[in-house]
Amino acid sequence: MKIDFNANWQYRQLNSQFEWQTVDLPHDALICENRTSQSRCAKNIGWYEGLDYEYQKVFTLDQQYKNKVLTLEFEGVYRNAEVFINGQKVAYRPYGYTNFYVNVTKYVLFDQINTIRVIAKNSDQPNSRWYSGTGIYRPVFLHVQEKKHILLNGIKVRTVQLSP
Repeated sequence: MKIDFNANWQYRQLNSQFEWQTVDLPHDALICENRTSQSRCAKNIGWYEGLDYEYQKVFTLDQQYKNKVLTLEFEGVYRNAEVFINGQKVAYRPYGYTNFYVNVTKYVLFDQINTIRVIAKNSDQPNSRWYSGTGIYRPVFLHVQEKKHILLNGIKVRTVQLSP
């Protein structure tokens, strides 16, 4: 089962006193910032200043998922992504252009509140030759699988030869 996990996230600048803002994913935090001629990456990121952001999502899982394998798929987080479940760091993904999976089975609670926190660090400018955006800029899904299952992206087909 693949569950859409894109609604009702919150975000803000990392370590800021700003109020959390509610967003649905995908979300580009960079485009919400002011443009400045002092941008270290200048025209390559549209004169925005690269900053760091944090996202969080609060959710509950009922008991029907207790004996399943639970995997979060992040289709894209730009960049230097850190993922925490209930305060415990469970993943780090420096590259911002591809998806990644996080097995969260042993970190989630059932019939209780869970919190996902994702940090996206983009302040180490310049780091791209084009506008990359910042944050969780692609969808997130929760995959629910049986204990015995085919791995995500586990089946491959290839052509062995062109003609018989």
